[in-house]
Amino acid sequence: MIFCALGGLGWIIGRWLDSYRRSTVLYYDLEGDAETSYRRLTEGFDRLLQCSAKWHIQAGGAVESLTAWKRNAGASHLVNRKPTVLGYDLPIVIKSNLTPPALHVGRQVMYFMPDVVLVQDGGRVGAVNYAQLSVRWEDSRFIETERVPGDARIVDHTWKHPNKNGGPDKRFKDNRQIPICLYEAIHFTSSSGLNELVQVSKTGVTDGLADGVRKLAALPRDRTIAVLPTPVLKPMAEPVVELPKSERPPWGKIAASITVVLVALPLLTQLTKLGKNVNGGPEPIVAVAASTHASNDSTPADPATVGTEPQKDPMPAVPVEPEARVEPLVKNASAEVANQDIPSLKQVRYTSTAVNLRDGAGTKFPVKLVVPKNAAVEIVETRGGWSRVRIESGEEGWMARATLTAR
Repeated sequence: MIFCALGGLGWIIGRWLDSYRRSTVLYYDLEGDAETSYRRLTEGFDRLLQCSAKWHIQAGGAVESLTAWKRNAGASHLVNRKPTVLGYDLPIVIKSNLTPPALHVGRQVMYFMPDVVLVQDGGRVGAVNYAQLSVRWEDSRFIETERVPGDARIVDHTWKHPNKNGGPDKRFKDNRQIPICLYEAIHFTSSSGLNELVQVSKTGVTDGLADGVRKLAALPRDRTIAVLPTPVLKPMAEPVVELPKSERPPWGKIAASITVVLVALPLLTQLTKLGKNVNGGPEPIVAVAASTHASNDSTPADPATVGTEPQKDPMPAVPVEPEARVEPLVKNASAEVANQDIPSLKQVRYTSTAVNLRDGAGTKFPVKLVVPKNAAVEIVETRGGWSRVRIESGEEGWMARATLTAR
C-alpha cells in the first residue's frame, strides 16, 4: 500500500515537471490587417457559440430501402450525431498571451490561432494552414426526434411511420407527428486530411467565421521591415539579470541563493568582529591611558611596556572622555561615506526578433520604427508587460517585455 502511494506521488510530480519541459510559449502582437482579420474570425465564432444547440456529425449514410425509409420517418439520410462543445481554450502544451477559439469535434479539438489551426488528437498536435482550410456551410432539413432547440426554425412536419404519399401509416398505433427543423451544417476540410462536419441549430451564423478564415489565408506570410544597424556597446561591469525563457521550476536560483547565504554568513561574522575592535576594543583605551600617565609624570614611557603589558603600570589609568577622541572619528567616517559616488545601474537587453518601437505602452499606440533582431537597448522604465527603452541613436520608445532577452 505504501509503495503504491509513493508510486502515485512520483507519477504526479513527474507529470508536473514534464508539463513544464514540454510547454511551448507563443507570443502574438497583432496589428493592422492581421488584427482585423482575427477579430472577424472570433466574432463569427461567437455567433456559433450563441446557438442553443451544437452537434458533431460522426458518421452518416443514405437510406436505400423502403423499409428503412418507413422506420425512420421518411428520412433520406441517417446520421450519428453527438452534442459538442465550443469555447476559448489553449492546448495543454501551449502557453500564450492569447486564448483562441476551440471547437471540439469528437476526440479531436481545433484551436484557431492567429497564424494556423492547431488540431489536437489525444497527446498529438498537428497544424493546418489557413490557406489549406476550407469552410463550407449549407441549410439542412433535419427530422428532430429529440427536443427542439429554442432558436431552431420548424419548417415542416412528418410522421413517425409515413406512407409513400407522405401521410401517416394507419397500421401503427403510436404514429405521431415529428417536426422538421432547418439547421445549418458546417463542413471543415483541408488538403492535409481534415474532414469534420458540425451542425448548429440556427441558420446564417457561419459566414463570419468563414470570412475570417479567408482573410487570414490572404495575409502575406513574410513582411518587409526596415533594418537598422546593430549598435556595438561596450561590455558592462555590472551583472545582467537573465530573463527566464520559459516557465520552469527555479531550481538554479534556489541553489544559488543557498550558496550566497552560506558564503555570506562567515564574512558577516568577521566584519562584526572587526567593527567591535575598531569602535571600542581594549587596546586603544590602554594606549591612551598610558600616554596620559606619561605626560603627567613627565617621564618617557617604554612603548613595549605600554603596548603589551598595561597591567604592570603602577599608576591607575586615567579615563579618556569619549567626546575628545571618538566623535571626530565618527564624523570623519560619515563624511567619507557621504562623499562616495554611488554608481548608477543600467539594464541592457537584446531583441529576440524584429520589434516595433511604439510611442506608448500598448498596441494601440503608433509604431515609430522597427528595431532589428539582436539589437541592444537600454531599459529606462517598466510598466506591466511593456518596457520603455533607449536605442543606440538615443531615441526612446516602448517595446513588449517578452521580446527582450538578456542573452
